[in-house]
Amino acid sequence: MPSSATSVSTSARPEGLTAAGVFADPQLENGYVRANWPAIRARLRAVGLYGGAAFVLTGLVDIAAIGVVPILWVIMASRLAIAGVGWILVRSSLRASIPVERIPAVRGQLFVFELLALPIILLEVWTVPGSAALDTTSVLLLVFALYAFVPLLSGSSLWLGPLLSLPFMGMVVAGHPNDLRLIATTTVLLGIANRMGWHLAAAHARQLRLAWADRDALQKEVAERRSVQGVLEQGESQARLLFEDAPVPMMVLRLRDGAIMRSNQAAQAFLDAVDPARLPPVLPDGNGGSRRRDQLFSRAVDSQSLSPIELQLHTSQGALRDTLASAQPIAYEGQQCLLVALTDVSDLKALQRQLQDQSEQDALTRLPNRRGFNARARALLENEGQALALLMADLDHFKRVNDTYGHRVGDEMLAQIGALLGTHMRQADVVARFGGEEFVALLAIDNAEAALDAAERLRSYVELHPFATSAGVLRLSVSIGLSLRESAGGAGELTALLEAADEALYRAKHAGRNRVEFKLLSS
Repeated sequence: MPSSATSVSTSARPEGLTAAGVFADPQLENGYVRANWPAIRARLRAVGLYGGAAFVLTGLVDIAAIGVVPILWVIMASRLAIAGVGWILVRSSLRASIPVERIPAVRGQLFVFELLALPIILLEVWTVPGSAALDTTSVLLLVFALYAFVPLLSGSSLWLGPLLSLPFMGMVVAGHPNDLRLIATTTVLLGIANRMGWHLAAAHARQLRLAWADRDALQKEVAERRSVQGVLEQGESQARLLFEDAPVPMMVLRLRDGAIMRSNQAAQAFLDAVDPARLPPVLPDGNGGSRRRDQLFSRAVDSQSLSPIELQLHTSQGALRDTLASAQPIAYEGQQCLLVALTDVSDLKALQRQLQDQSEQDALTRLPNRRGFNARARALLENEGQALALLMADLDHFKRVNDTYGHRVGDEMLAQIGALLGTHMRQADVVARFGGEEFVALLAIDNAEAALDAAERLRSYVELHPFATSAGVLRLSVSIGLSLRESAGGAGELTALLEAADEALYRAKHAGRNRVEFKLLSS
C-alpha cells in the first residue's frame, strides 16, 4: 500500500495539503468542514442511516439463512453497535451548522464507524461458510465504499482499506493455500482497489479543498476590493479638504522639472520654506540620488504609482533630509505632475547606520566580527599588487578554561586577547573575532618571511602574556594557521585565504599546538 500513498506525490500536491488531500493546518481543515458542512452532513446522514441499517439487515439475513449460530449473535451484536454509532452520526448531521469544538468529535465518530466495520467483515468471512468469490466481492465493495462514499475528514481513514485488505488476504491464503489462481486474483483486485481508491479519494479531497480555498480567497478579495473602493470614493471627496491640513508633507511636483506646484503646510515646514511660492525644486541628492530620481520620474511617465523609495532632499536652507517618498501621477492645472507624500526618516537612517556599525562589531572584544571582517577586508584585497597574509589563530585548550573556571573567566580572557590583538597588530591590519575562541587578521606584507615573523611574534606574545582574571593570573597558548598571497587571486580570494589558513591551523593543532603553520596560495 505504500505505493498508493506515493501516487499523490509531495512535489505534485500544493503547499498546505497532506498526501491524503486534507489540510495540514487544523484550523484550515476545520474551516473547510464548517464551510462545506451542508454537503458533509448530508453524506454523514446517509452513511450513518443507510450504512447502519445495511449492517443490521445483513446480519438478520445471515441468521435467517444459516440459523441460530452463537457466533452470528456475536456478529449481530457488533452490527448493532455499528448501527448505534451510525445513529450518533445521524444525530450529529442534524445540526444546521457545526461549531469548531464539535468537529473533532464528529471526525472521531465517523472513524469509529468505519473502523468497527472491519473486524465484523473479517470475522464473518472467517466463521460463516461462503464462497471465496462472494467474500472477495464483499470486501471489494466495502473497500470502495470506504474510499468513494464516506467523506474524508481525516487522513487516517485512507489506511482503513489496507487495514481490511491485508488480513483478508491472509485468510484467503490460509483457507485456500493451493488455489494460486484465487490468491493471485484476489491480490490483484484488492491491490488495484486500494491503489485506485486511495488515489481517487485523495485527489477528490484535494480538489474539494482547493476549490473551497479558491472560493474563500475570491470572496475575501472581492470584499477587500469593495472595501478599498468605498474608501477611495470617500477619500476622493475629502482629498481637497484634507490636503492642506494633512500632518504628512505632501506636494504636487511638475514632472518635467521637479518644480513644486503646490504644497501643504506640513511640506512647507518640512522644507523650512519661509515663502511657499519660492520653494526650490525637489531633486534627489546623495548616494544613488540620480538613479532614484530617474526611477521616480520614469515610472511616473508610465503612469505607475511608486512605492516608498529613499531620497535625500534639499531644504530651502540647503540642508539634506533623509526621506521616504511615495508618488502618484496626476494631472494638475493641465500639466503632468506627481502627488508626492514625504516621510522624514533622518533619525531612523542615523539609527540604521549606528545599528549597522554595531552589527559588524563583536560586543565582547570590541573587534570586528565575521561580517565586519569581510567588509573591511575588501580594501586590502582590491590592491592587486600587494602581497597579503591571513592569520587564523585559535586559543589552545580554551574549553578547559571555561570548564575549570567558568565562562565569566573565559570571557575575561577573550576580552584581553581582543585588546592584545588590537594593540599588537598594525593599524592597517584587519583584525576580527571570527567566532568562539578563533581570531583572524589580514595583513599587507612585503614577503612570506615578514608574515611568518609577525605570526611567530603573536604566538610568542600570547604564550608569555599573563592574563589577569577574577580567578587569578592564567596562561594561554595559541595555534596559528597562516596563508599567503603573493599576487591577485580573483573574486573568491578571501575564501581561498580563509580555507588555506584553516588548513594550516588544522596542521598546527595536530602537530602539538602552540605553533605556526603556513600555506602559500598558488597564483
